[in-house]
Amino acid sequence: MILRGYEEWGRDVVTHLAGMFAFALWDSTRSELLLARDRLGIKPLYWAQHGGRFIFASEIKAILQDTAIPRGEDLKVLQRFLMFRVHDATEDTFFAGIKRLLPAHTMTVGPEGVRSTSCYWKPEVNPDFSGSRSDDDYAAEFAALFDRVIARHLISDVPVGVPLSGGLDSSGVVCTMAHLMDQGTDLHTKGRLHTFSALFPGQSIDESEYIHEVEQRTHSVPHYAYPDVDEFWAEMTDWIWFQEEPTIASAPYAYYCVYRIAKEHVTVMLSGNGGDELLAGYIPYFRAYMTSALDQHHWLALSRELFRGRDLYRGYLGEALRSRLPRQGGLLSMRPFLADEDGTLDGVTFSADRNLNARLASDVLAYSTPNLLRYEDKNSMAFSIEARVPFLDHELVEFIFNLPIDQKIDGGWNRAVYRRAMRGRIPEKNRLRRSKIGFTNPEVTWIRAYSARMRAIFDSPECRARGIYDNDRLVRDFDAWLAGAAGDPLIFWRTMVTELWMQRYMDQPVALAA
Repeated sequence: MILRGYEEWGRDVVTHLAGMFAFALWDSTRSELLLARDRLGIKPLYWAQHGGRFIFASEIKAILQDTAIPRGEDLKVLQRFLMFRVHDATEDTFFAGIKRLLPAHTMTVGPEGVRSTSCYWKPEVNPDFSGSRSDDDYAAEFAALFDRVIARHLISDVPVGVPLSGGLDSSGVVCTMAHLMDQGTDLHTKGRLHTFSALFPGQSIDESEYIHEVEQRTHSVPHYAYPDVDEFWAEMTDWIWFQEEPTIASAPYAYYCVYRIAKEHVTVMLSGNGGDELLAGYIPYFRAYMTSALDQHHWLALSRELFRGRDLYRGYLGEALRSRLPRQGGLLSMRPFLADEDGTLDGVTFSADRNLNARLASDVLAYSTPNLLRYEDKNSMAFSIEARVPFLDHELVEFIFNLPIDQKIDGGWNRAVYRRAMRGRIPEKNRLRRSKIGFTNPEVTWIRAYSARMRAIFDSPECRARGIYDNDRLVRDFDAWLAGAAGDPLIFWRTMVTELWMQRYMDQPVALAA
């Protein structure tokens, strides 16, 4: 199909494609290689140019099989990740000299090397705070489009299932799948809908009550993974090998466990990834809502939102204010741990948009969704499962980007238009839930459980020899945090996973099997 399209449209074939793809096409008449990646970057494509040779692959470890490729970390990428949790946002990977083709981009390569790179899709973003249509109109259009998108993603000739976290997005995907099954859609699973969830009995993050609500509504066949701290640490090296680059938290391990059990039952999975970033599913997005309302003089709407969502926003705004106050002890940033003898950290910055829709678009297209998609691709491919992400269907993305801001946050609710569209579709307990957890792990508990091992990693000769950290301060403040000092424990996670990644990818040969 792609070859025939290339005959007809040339490089513009990508504008006629839908869904996820990454491909390479050789045009012998032009002596030119065309590389292309889908609009949202659901499938990966990496490349390197060295010694007059051009190398590309869907995995970095495949490129590293070429021993001529220099092995080293990209220090700027590493510093930005450690300080701001930002990664996968540019063409640069954590590996110096190895690049990723960005989402919605094509690249042409000739015998002389890279000829051109171009972006073929950039959705319009509506900056307006409010629109002229009613809430019900927006919700009805969303619901109809969501049904079409899910139906497209269910086209398959192999068994299809879904990871169910109990959150709003995965609940909507599961319930819509059940709705379409009632209308005759075949999942190739003998008429049963299989759901796969991570449970943490007795932990505050356990989502069982919401998961069971959806299971009962859809009569699904449930399957459960029980991520365990001891198993996690035992598998850490292999898990990092699959991820290929550091992760901002251990949360992707829960997905890894879910895909492992899914392998025994299905070949394709539809996830809810991307919904939060498209529809302002996280409480910190309220800050951009607030600045949008102020900038466009919607003071009444802002006042109403502050009142109706006070149970959610009070804690967030209070913490935001406290974070600006001087602290005795405590950890305010990653920067004190990073060695900076040459002043390179001065050029490492990050800032977010004031307009909510622009902020969401930047997160979807650059700062958040790309790393979530990387995690999903690595975890699913580890078990030969095709992961599909209907929320990132480009037609649905374009529709959501065109919605006014008050369809994302309204009346004390985030994801407002989606909640309205799912009325009567998903259980009310899920549709009207205020909290958000999703697929994650009890990270603080897990860090404390293996704190001695983490401390040993920070204090190891290998870590000290990198010259990246102020290891004495890192160890001292980690001990202080363990003793009860204030601070973000994920700072220590990022440091630890980066060191283990370097040990696995920089210090050892990279085989194609874990």
